[in-house]
Amino acid sequence: MLNSPQIFTGLLSQLKEQTLQTPMDLKLLLRLARLYMKNSNYSEAERVYRKCIKNSPENAELMVEYAICLIKDSKYDDAEVELERALSIKPGMVQAFLTCASLYEKTGNTNKHISFMMLAANAAPENFDIRLSLAEQLRKYGDFTGAISQYDQILAFNPDQETACFSKGLILMKQEKLTEANQCFLRIINNNPSAFDAHFNLASCYYRQKKYALAINHFRISSRNKDLANRSLYLMAQCYSKRNDFDQAIVAMEKLIAVDDKNVSYQKALGEFYEGAGEYDMASDVYYDLTLLAPKRSEFWLKLAHCQIKTNNFQKAEKTLNKVFRVQPGHIEGHKVLAELYAAKHLYKEAIEEYQRILMLNENIGEIYLSLAKIYKEIDREVDEMEALNQAITNGKETVEALLRLGELERKHKLPTSLERFRRIKDLLPESDCAKEADYYLKHAA
Repeated sequence: MLNSPQIFTGLLSQLKEQTLQTPMDLKLLLRLARLYMKNSNYSEAERVYRKCIKNSPENAELMVEYAICLIKDSKYDDAEVELERALSIKPGMVQAFLTCASLYEKTGNTNKHISFMMLAANAAPENFDIRLSLAEQLRKYGDFTGAISQYDQILAFNPDQETACFSKGLILMKQEKLTEANQCFLRIINNNPSAFDAHFNLASCYYRQKKYALAINHFRISSRNKDLANRSLYLMAQCYSKRNDFDQAIVAMEKLIAVDDKNVSYQKALGEFYEGAGEYDMASDVYYDLTLLAPKRSEFWLKLAHCQIKTNNFQKAEKTLNKVFRVQPGHIEGHKVLAELYAAKHLYKEAIEEYQRILMLNENIGEIYLSLAKIYKEIDREVDEMEALNQAITNGKETVEALLRLGELERKHKLPTSLERFRRIKDLLPESDCAKEADYYLKHAA
């Protein structure tokens, strides 16, 4: 009602008249002051509050109200004086502590802001909202340890307080304490199975822990919430791909694309899933669409060329690469795909030269050494293959496949380092097929 100017004017006139008739009526004066403040007429509100305080000089509640008005009017020093007076009359007054906290938040005094929030929380331990607000402020300022301490105090008295549990879980996620974060979100879900945000965050924790099957279950539930549906489906598809279940990953991603077929991230993921499934024709179609959606992103042209090579469409791949090189002649990733094209056409000399040009620019690309090793294997240059594999492992590409092949070559050339390669495979992936082969070589080392 008070939002209407006519009603406000009429009520204001009525209150003015009544206060003139009974100037000592504190209730009428307060109503008038609050009406002024509600409509942002702070100077008049302050005038009336001063009159109220004059009539009731020991009224701490009045002083706090007056201070709130002064804060709204950016008269911070005056507000501080009023609050000090209020606390001298009522030393443990919760509302005065909260208003002090608000004042110091406005003036940027973080220490005093937090100190008064703590005083308010301790003065009213039964009021969880104050402690929750304190915890949120500590979290905002980056004091995660302090925030968790406040959340724990709330949860000690009210174990089912969902906001405290959820916020604590978010902090633990941020700190990479994922197992502890899981417990927070599971506690919420046990009490409220429809807490979709908790399902989403729990699934995100499982995803980061590489527990993809568990993550899928909770992403499936959180996808029922329209606000979380797209993110849940996207991450669920990623979980399927991590488990090499590309069929399910493709189905999930196609659902998203049916809703938003111009989303570059969705299309990119779909292309990658088709690649993972070995469906290079389908991947080519997706990457072609991406070159139309985002023509300036060279990565999609290169992915298209890569898929064209995989399907033996060499002429198309050359044309695609030429489009990249016209814009960026020295594009390293482009030259990698060009070397891949040469290798696919059995032009091994040209492929080796292309890879070596890349290494002249950056000699620490482990992936290039792996590609070189494959070519050397094709043309029976075992010494060069060993050197390339060594360089790949040194530069971060220590795959069990590379270790197994290097171990086999070193064993063939009677190099003692072969045993180290086989042992390393068993350390990295003890249950893999490569580990089984390595175990065979170790048993027959004599």
